[in-house]
Amino acid sequence: MPGDGMPESYRLRIVTLVQGGLFLSLLLLLLTFEHSGRFIIGGAAFTLLIGFHFYIDRDFRTLVNESPQRGVLSVVLYLLLCTLVVWFTRGEEESPLWIVFFLPIVVGASYFGFRGTLITCGAALLLFISHLPPRMYLQHQARVEEFPELLGFGVMFFLVGILIQDFAQQNRLQLNRTQQLNEQLLKNQKHLKQSLEQLETAEKTLKAKEKMASLGELSAGIAHEIRNPLGIISSSAQMLDTEFADQNARQLLDIIQEEATRLNGLITDFLFFGRQLEPQLCDCDLPVLIARDIESLRPIADEKGVGLTFDNRSKQSVERVDPAMIQQVLLNLLLNALEATESGGQVSILLRSEDTGFSIAVSDTGCGIPPENRDKVFDPFFTTKGNGTGLGLANSYKIIQSHGGELTLTSTVGQGSTFTLTLP
Repeated sequence: MPGDGMPESYRLRIVTLVQGGLFLSLLLLLLTFEHSGRFIIGGAAFTLLIGFHFYIDRDFRTLVNESPQRGVLSVVLYLLLCTLVVWFTRGEEESPLWIVFFLPIVVGASYFGFRGTLITCGAALLLFISHLPPRMYLQHQARVEEFPELLGFGVMFFLVGILIQDFAQQNRLQLNRTQQLNEQLLKNQKHLKQSLEQLETAEKTLKAKEKMASLGELSAGIAHEIRNPLGIISSSAQMLDTEFADQNARQLLDIIQEEATRLNGLITDFLFFGRQLEPQLCDCDLPVLIARDIESLRPIADEKGVGLTFDNRSKQSVERVDPAMIQQVLLNLLLNALEATESGGQVSILLRSEDTGFSIAVSDTGCGIPPENRDKVFDPFFTTKGNGTGLGLANSYKIIQSHGGELTLTSTVGQGSTFTLTLP
């Protein structure tokens, strides 16, 4: 269609100019062909009607949405102005400008519902009939001659109003559907953007994991290759130890064996940290498991003069865990606690039932962990011990995560630390 695709502001400007030109043409025709005083007053009324039309045509939809009462009042004023124009321009017959009654009908039908449109059409028809010369409804002959024409006017008023109201209603429904589609498109666009961002993040994470996996495989291979020479070094040192009687030589050989054993332990922890953990869950009596670990470490605690206690507050004893993995975590936490606790101190284990599982807290009265180190204790290869590998707590953290649980730390310098593992 002509004009399709043009900017909305430009289209509205053209429509306004066309409307103004048509109204001006009617006004000029009125003033050109009739020069009686009534027609001059009618021209003034018509000018007022034109100004009111452009006033409400600009913001009528907003006016109706904000205040329906003001919208109804505007249509009533529109009808009254049309009546003034028609009354001041009528002669012996009806006014030649009776067609202006279609203007409020069009405005009302465009913005009101079906009922409001019928009321507007009925009011316009009554006001149109009111301006007719009295003879047209007082004289029998005139009534017979004019009735078909009046009936046609009435039908035309309602027909125009209903047709425009139906068209406006369809247009509003189409506009609502378009707005809903636009909102849905915006939502879909937002979801698509979020999905793309998540996909991009997942892709980066996957690439990083692939690199780490490659590095892990390489590291594991190197660790295995180092293990073989270490075994040879350790066994050779043991054989030499039986051959040499010199005390200095034996001390050096003992150092070689100790360091080889320490390196072998480091490689073992490293290989464990690098592999994918899959817990073999089964029913396990936790109090029995904890008591066994405590008894195995009792000699070390007694030698240091540290108390070792177990407090069982769990409502049930059997839980589904990997016993070997949980035992490894507990032994590691207990050994760390014993090392951090001076003679006369206390190391305790507390087993409790939780709303979603159970928890085991290993507490000590040792020196505590400084604040700057608390966020690093579960990092691999972080250690403050002279002979530590830095993988004990990292492996423990990984084991608890593989169970779907959590390992946390609370510590106060000079008072001690508590490691709490929570499992579902």
